[in-house]
Amino acid sequence: MKYEILKLQERIEIGIEAGESHFREFKSAFDRDSDGKTSPRDFKAICRDIADALVAFANADGGEVYLWVEDDGTVSGIPHKPDLISGMKDSYGKYIHQDTPIPGSSVG
Repeated sequence: MKYEILKLQERIEIGIEAGESHFREFKSAFDRDSDGKTSPRDFKAICRDIADALVAFANADGGEVYLWVEDDGTVSGIPHKPDLISGMKDSYGKYIHQDTPIPGSSVG
């Protein structure tokens, strides 16, 4: 039997539609106040959230982190500048202790 590999876009769409679970985390780049107004989240807070989710998945059965997606599955994007976006994508290297094994990364 031949298996097809899902294309990345299809995999992301399916994951977002399925929603958050103990195998999937959505991380927003926005804070919301009580009136629903949004503002960019603190860079370091986002990096810590990403690192925390990766460590939790490494200590469990694995999982996926979807960046810049709201808890309801809305893809909200990111208001930060390119250098900060790059820093967020590399947060596993700066915000996770070097002795923590993270499969598929240079940490550990």
